[in-house]
Amino acid sequence: MLLRRHRRQPLTLLVAALLVGVTACSAGDTDVGGTEAPTPSAATSPSETGAPSAPSDEGAEDEATRMRVRPSFFGMHEGRVATGVAPEAPVGALRFWDSGTSWLHVETSPGQFSWGALDTAVATSEAARARPLLVMGQTPTFHASQPAQEAAYGPGAASMPDVDAWRRYVTAVAERYGDRIDYQVWNETNIKGYWAGTPRQMAELTVVASRAIRQVVPRATVVAPPFALRLAGQRRYFEDYWSLQSRRTDLAGSVDAVAVHLYPPAEELPETQVRLLEGAREVLAQQGVDLPVWNTEINFGLLGGPEPPPIPEERQRAFLMRTYLLNAGLGVERVYWYRWDISRIANTYLTEEDVTTETLAGRSFDVVRAWLGGTVAEECLPSETDRGVWSCTVRKGREERSFWWRAHGPATRVVVRDALSWTDADGDVTRCRDTCRVPVGETPVMVVARS
Repeated sequence: MLLRRHRRQPLTLLVAALLVGVTACSAGDTDVGGTEAPTPSAATSPSETGAPSAPSDEGAEDEATRMRVRPSFFGMHEGRVATGVAPEAPVGALRFWDSGTSWLHVETSPGQFSWGALDTAVATSEAARARPLLVMGQTPTFHASQPAQEAAYGPGAASMPDVDAWRRYVTAVAERYGDRIDYQVWNETNIKGYWAGTPRQMAELTVVASRAIRQVVPRATVVAPPFALRLAGQRRYFEDYWSLQSRRTDLAGSVDAVAVHLYPPAEELPETQVRLLEGAREVLAQQGVDLPVWNTEINFGLLGGPEPPPIPEERQRAFLMRTYLLNAGLGVERVYWYRWDISRIANTYLTEEDVTTETLAGRSFDVVRAWLGGTVAEECLPSETDRGVWSCTVRKGREERSFWWRAHGPATRVVVRDALSWTDADGDVTRCRDTCRVPVGETPVMVVARS
């Protein structure tokens, strides 16, 4: 299913659980069989939020597919992109959301389009060599079926638009930008502040948009509306939308990628994304939908409900790195962090208050990009014997890289044989002579071996 394993035995892996601060291990090492898939376990009970609890270290099946990690995998948001500001980090894709580029910003009166902000956003993204992804919607008040309805971006913005007006807007966007951008149908259609219509209405908008865009740009990339998945009701809406897939309503044929937002509940870990994604893929498989998956928003400590506690700086770094490593190993084609400039909806920040100086997490984006870029991602697996320990494996040429961390519990030391070196998140490299003894905590480390 989601967690994958090799077809051969590349490394011999030993794990010994240690107390924090212990620097060596001797007797008592346990062979974790790092190339074997873990034994499935019974499903855990959902949390009070209705979201799946953080995954146990079991419950995954083999999947043979491998994914090349391309520059566009490393996506980002930047709220100032329409003013000419791009992230300082070398991102490969930019998603235009909360950037003053939505439908209601572009169509300022019926049939009148103001392209200045969006033109700047596209040009800024291209100058940064980042592929633009435009989120289409929200509804202008004068096209809204319920113009007085409250919404996150003003009255009527989340209501069903006039379909002909929607078609004209989407066509105008496609005629102006062609294949310079990718197109996403809406934003978080299972959150009422962004979409108050029904799954069937959103399916109609998806098909209409796809046909209009492809009539102008036959090879355009059209991305399905994204769905948050952390709550049970959100997951039901996702299922209701994709259950409309049929020969008559060809949702799968209308888009090139499925989109999810893998925000976990505020106090949960990056590894929760595994279960959220697994559930989404099960829904898609039931409907016969076989499309790439994009994670078009992710961050941690998300607001909503009780205020979440601040995430310590080192843990913010660990969470970002684990997110990109896990998503690569799970075959997610693009991951868009929300966001480079500071946003208060979550509390893992990539820049300081000056919105220029990179935080520890911001600097780690460069690190994980260097670790993963240009590789072929093969697997991410939890340890069978040491709860909380995860490893992901990629290949680049004749080199094998494995990434290790402990999601919870005391620090551990992993013994990797036939290894050349290991590197920590600060870039410090330790050379090995056949065997690496690698300290493993919440922040990933990279072990390099000959393939």
